[in-house]
Amino acid sequence: MKKIFFFIIATITFFASCSEGTDGIGGSLTDISDNVIISTDEFNIESTSVKGTDFGAINARSSFTYLGRMYDAETYSYINADLMTQVIPMTNQFLESYNMVRIFPGIDSLYLLDDKGEVLPNGKELTEEQRANKMKYLKADSCYLTFYISDFKGDSLAQMSVNVKELSQPYLESKDYSIFFDPEAEGMVRTDNGSINVNRTYSIKNMVAEGLGTTRTHNHFVSIPLNSKYIGRDGVEYSNYGSYLMKQYIDKDAAYHKGYNSHTQFLKRLCPGFYLKHIGGEGAMSQITATTLTVYYRMVYPSSETADEIHKVQAVFSGTEESIQHSTIDDDGVDYLIDKSNADGSNYTYAKSPDAIYTQITLDVDAVMKDHENDSLSTVRIFIPRLNNETSNKYNLNAPKNLLLLPVDSVQSFFEKKKIADSRTSYIAAYSSATNGYTFGNISSLVNTMYRHKQEGIASSNYNKMVIIPAEVTTSTATNSTTTTVTKVSHSMALESTRLKKGTASNGAIKASVIYTRYKSK
Repeated sequence: MKKIFFFIIATITFFASCSEGTDGIGGSLTDISDNVIISTDEFNIESTSVKGTDFGAINARSSFTYLGRMYDAETYSYINADLMTQVIPMTNQFLESYNMVRIFPGIDSLYLLDDKGEVLPNGKELTEEQRANKMKYLKADSCYLTFYISDFKGDSLAQMSVNVKELSQPYLESKDYSIFFDPEAEGMVRTDNGSINVNRTYSIKNMVAEGLGTTRTHNHFVSIPLNSKYIGRDGVEYSNYGSYLMKQYIDKDAAYHKGYNSHTQFLKRLCPGFYLKHIGGEGAMSQITATTLTVYYRMVYPSSETADEIHKVQAVFSGTEESIQHSTIDDDGVDYLIDKSNADGSNYTYAKSPDAIYTQITLDVDAVMKDHENDSLSTVRIFIPRLNNETSNKYNLNAPKNLLLLPVDSVQSFFEKKKIADSRTSYIAAYSSATNGYTFGNISSLVNTMYRHKQEGIASSNYNKMVIIPAEVTTSTATNSTTTTVTKVSHSMALESTRLKKGTASNGAIKASVIYTRYKSK
């Protein structure tokens, strides 16, 4: 009998998640079993806008970040975005072939450069001094830090300026960083003589690099030269940053040679990372999904029949999985939106990032359970419609792709402990263009917990309150499978904003559609 009952509950839940309403569901399923009574009801949900930072720090760690400055027409203020990023070694590749070689091969395979920058190939006669001091003549041709722009908001031709400095220490996997974290104020940026300090002016539509009048088939990108003389943390002067990395790899006597033994040591000893800071221009915000550091040099191809043949080679260092977003946001604008949406007569609330406005909802759990204390609460489904933008222009922010629903009292711990939505106390809803809204298919487990805690006297004053948060959801799909698994949920760092219809105790703009089941009395 229990197996039959569980099957009925699963069937009910399936139908409830596939339909916008509950009308007719009870009637369509009552023939499944003569021993089960199914009933439905709807309850109005109240909602209000709340400030995200009131629930703790907004974690800045993200798989994509932003760089730039643009005007937010909603808050009547500017958003500035900077970022910290790290790179780690990859396998390098000849520019003229598909043959792969390790990063920076042995010194006997490399071409050396004299003080005038002229090539001293190993295949030619070297002086005794040159032969004895090969490390002195070991130099990279050039080095570039490149960031790739997969999307943007604003004007793609706006002239923007960025300053690049190197970090003095890596950011830690074990530490959470707020979007308001300032790496300069925290002493994480090198500013001493000889360290990297480069300004670069660019536009998102990089016409010089990509070519005028061509069809773009790849991401926009901006390359920043790191070719000035560089003084490492070891106090030694190098011709450029690429030469520093090359010598640290090849010279076993170098102070940081062991840094290449692992990615952790590489970040700690050699290259902690870079700080990209917006310093000029406005009207554009670049979404950066990748950064690379590329060192160009020349060498003898090991299997070449001509020992003196010069090959141009690149060593590529790839950006790590996550960067740290540092955003400067005008809180006055955020407060203005919250006050405006919560004013009498307003018919909407906000879900907005990265300047963090959440929608808080309140469900009358006692009303849901009244006269159903002995029933099973099978399904509690919430659909939250959104309001379209009143005007259409290139500066409008997109609606959040995903919303996360959490109990009010568990927001901070959810992100601190890096939890994943479990469909028991935390839920994800993806935006649907078909319904122009978000559906939380079944939060009955959470409602049951709320009611139980109230009955047991352990509920807080917020026991029936939840918040809806713009979220970045990372998924994976197993090989030879179509099943998608959520592997990570974090605060959204995307420029996203939407107005959600406001629910009140009387207007019915947001409803909880409920299905109850119980056994018939014998």
